Amino acid sequence: MRRILVVSGLVLIGLGLALYFSLSRTEVARALGQGQPVHILWSIHLLPQDPPDLAVAVTLHPQGWVSFLLIPTDLSVPTEQGWASLREVYSPKILADLLELTFVETVEVAPAAWENVVARVGGAMVRAETRLFCQISPEITVDLPAGERVLSPVESREFLLYALRCVEDPRPFLSDFFRNFLARVWAKGRAALAGLDIARTWDSQEFWRRALDVPFDKVGLDILPMVREDSRIMPDFVKLRKVREKIVSGRTFLTRDEVRIAVLNGTWERFLATRVGHWLSARGFQVVEVGSADRQDYTQTLLIVPTGAEEKAALLRGVLPEGVVQTSPEDVGLETWPKDADLVLILGGEFEVEG
Repeated sequence: MRRILVVSGLVLIGLGLALYFSLSRTEVARALGQGQPVHILWSIHLLPQDPPDLAVAVTLHPQGWVSFLLIPTDLSVPTEQGWASLREVYSPKILADLLELTFVETVEVAPAAWENVVARVGGAMVRAETRLFCQISPEITVDLPAGERVLSPVESREFLLYALRCVEDPRPFLSDFFRNFLARVWAKGRAALAGLDIARTWDSQEFWRRALDVPFDKVGLDILPMVREDSRIMPDFVKLRKVREKIVSGRTFLTRDEVRIAVLNGTWERFLATRVGHWLSARGFQVVEVGSADRQDYTQTLLIVPTGAEEKAALLRGVLPEGVVQTSPEDVGLETWPKDADLVLILGGEFEVEG
């Protein structure tokens, strides 16, 4: 009888321990264990009592990469009453609906908490070509000198205030600032966030423990795609879907408007490059240059593809007629590359496209 009781007790203890560990696992660990990405949201307040100036959606993928998506809150978002500034109607639910993501945790990052993070990583590097000066309010003035320098925690907040409240397009400022800032965070590792208010829960601690173990070359940074319509800055929903796909699955896909082409006439046929340029533009490609090739006796049409543009070339080849020869700048001796072009199309004899 005693043996039965002992065995039963051991079984119950085992079940209890199993239940304890099952229930005590964080939502982060459970989601990653099921092969699902995990998303958290930071709402960064740059001034006390003000709504957030910047939201940051951070994604940790079970296959080993981290994505940061920056969302300025001057963005206009759809509400039941119509379009409104995100700063005016800010809520994690609005962002969750906009991004079609579920956040395991949302964190309000107060000015003091932001300065604490920056202090832990030793400041933030910026490169300003000119003096950054702006009167935010009667009490607050941003005045940062030109040049490359490491900003103090307070100056880092002032820099972000300048970018988000004083310039029409904050994306270049945000991109440069956060790429450098994240490099410093990853260089410090877990010590950068240990003990901070923004990593106070079990889920936050588990998230950052795993995220900071990811190599920095697997850390991505995007800014929510936006377009300006009249006085509003609106989400670019087509590009936003692409960014979301990259965040959730790691897959990227191109659209034709991202392929920039220089079309050069390598024949004596007049206006051939102009006609083909219009033909490609009508199919959604960006034609950044139309002109003449270095000579007019090309017998074959050449698609010149530099290293790294193979995916864009494949998208273009899908609409070009058969017989186009793909080659590299080195193989054809192309010394001067057209400005802003991803690909160069040199039209040869008898090149024809359907209407």
